[in-house]
Amino acid sequence: MPELWWIVLAAVGVVIVFKMVGTGKMAAALDRARDTGEVAGIIAAIEAAPEKRHPNLWDQAISRLWEEYHREAALDLMIAAARRSDAPVVQFWLKKAMEVEPEMAEEQFDDEFLQTYFKPAVAARCGRVGCCG
Repeated sequence: MPELWWIVLAAVGVVIVFKMVGTGKMAAALDRARDTGEVAGIIAAIEAAPEKRHPNLWDQAISRLWEEYHREAALDLMIAAARRSDAPVVQFWLKKAMEVEPEMAEEQFDDEFLQTYFKPAVAARCGRVGCCG
């Protein structure tokens, strides 16, 4: 019976290590985006996570960059998110960028991108915590 406990403890330890490594990858990718503006590592970390977590991870990463005034990197990440996800929170961020940083958004979001990926009706009723109506 004590051997079974050791096996269970080892399995739990492996799970914890894998979660820490995954979190570490996102943290390192965010650091890189802050330093260089490069968001490829964030995209890779999000895509490596289970799909049901993607909307929350997009939101967290964009929010972190946005709130720390790494707006160009945040806009690049919004573009990547919009091309990969139909999550309402992505629409929230596109709308917020166009309202708060209209000049930057106009430079980054061309007409083709907006026509293809921006859903004004969704953005109008959605916030970071979900959609109403």
